[in-house]
Amino acid sequence: MLRRRSLLQGALAGAVLAGCSKPPVVPVVSRDNPFSVDASAPVDVVVSEEYGGFAAAAYRKKYAAAAISPKVTARLSDDLLPRFATGTPPDVALSTGDQKLELGKLVKDNQLADLQQLLEAPSWDDASAKVQDQLLPDMLEVGRFDGTQRTVNYISTVYGIWYSAGLFQRNGWDVPRSWAELLALGTEMKAAGLGPFSYAGAHPYYLLELVLTLAAKTGGPDVTKRIDNLEDGAWQDESVTAAITAVGQLAKRGLLAPGTAQYDHIGSQRRFLAAKAGMLPCGNWLENEMKGLVKDDFALSMFAVPPLDSSPALPSGLHVAATAPFFVPEKAKHKAGGLEYLRALLSADVAAQVTSESKQLTIVRGAADGLELTTALSSARDLVAAAGDQIIKWYFDTWYPAFATAAAEATGQFMAGGLQQPEWTTRIQAAADQLKQDDAVTKYHRD
Repeated sequence: MLRRRSLLQGALAGAVLAGCSKPPVVPVVSRDNPFSVDASAPVDVVVSEEYGGFAAAAYRKKYAAAAISPKVTARLSDDLLPRFATGTPPDVALSTGDQKLELGKLVKDNQLADLQQLLEAPSWDDASAKVQDQLLPDMLEVGRFDGTQRTVNYISTVYGIWYSAGLFQRNGWDVPRSWAELLALGTEMKAAGLGPFSYAGAHPYYLLELVLTLAAKTGGPDVTKRIDNLEDGAWQDESVTAAITAVGQLAKRGLLAPGTAQYDHIGSQRRFLAAKAGMLPCGNWLENEMKGLVKDDFALSMFAVPPLDSSPALPSGLHVAATAPFFVPEKAKHKAGGLEYLRALLSADVAAQVTSESKQLTIVRGAADGLELTTALSSARDLVAAAGDQIIKWYFDTWYPAFATAAAEATGQFMAGGLQQPEWTTRIQAAADQLKQDDAVTKYHRD
């Protein structure tokens, strides 16, 4: 009896003490705090680009007690894959660069949170509008896997062909309006002692991008949609064949700058900016990547890949890709903080800072309005405006990166003379067919 009485007395005393202690503070969900963020909890941010950390200042201003110091790393896979394996991932991350993560595998392993709640939350700038209402249309699709939003791809990357407006003006050259005019311009450049066309031979994806853009302009958006959906014979489409043949003319006519096949992206870009090549296909990250090397009188500018013939399906077609995927891991310690960080990142002020400092456009609507833009950035913006609804897109490179690499390598071999057009088509189509039949790889579909 004594033992039982002692236990009861101890339990009663514990209950009294517990009643005297303060219950934990549970943040209230509101328009201003839609994810119930713990204002004092730290936020673990790991990004592969400096601009990925720009939202930290806005977060600190709102949650002064929260510790947040974004880690910028070029070794993303080395840093994060062990953390995913042990169930201790960061709260939010950006995946770009040479060590970008294989997102499809992370999705398959249920490692990435559903971001629909972020898109439907009140905007950081205007509580009466949703986050998704502040973003450019069609820029979210690439982050959807089987209909679920797993990433928000932040940078609106415009692809085209770079040139020096200053050089063109001094030589009386016009921007080509057709592929035939581009070849003719290349001939003029060669006669003037300039290597007409250069690309990153060590990274032939840029060539593949050029081929696919030209194919879509010729045959319409279904050309790349069929490729994304791994449809039978998609790479044998006549528009694809016409495009790879046309691009091959750059090599056959001797219009490639000397050494092109051996240069990596930095090497080819340096030669271009040193006026040793007249044209370079690339995305509009080039200006930021080569900052300090772009001379004012160079007047770095971009033109859209010109159509192959006089009756293209998409005469104003432009390849614009939402890149730089941000995500919140499913097992994040402070998932609410990760979501709130992305809400801040998608604000107009932070997006404007990203554009100003990285010379890249974001998916935040109107964030670049009123900014003083360089010729490079303004030309990219103008191309997007001129394209209207003729935006060219594909997703297979994100969904199936190993296959995309194989297709790019075949394209590089073709340009170097190692493959003929029929062999190029056969090799890539066979790889696509093999991928389609591989049950170990999760497949995705575009509507």
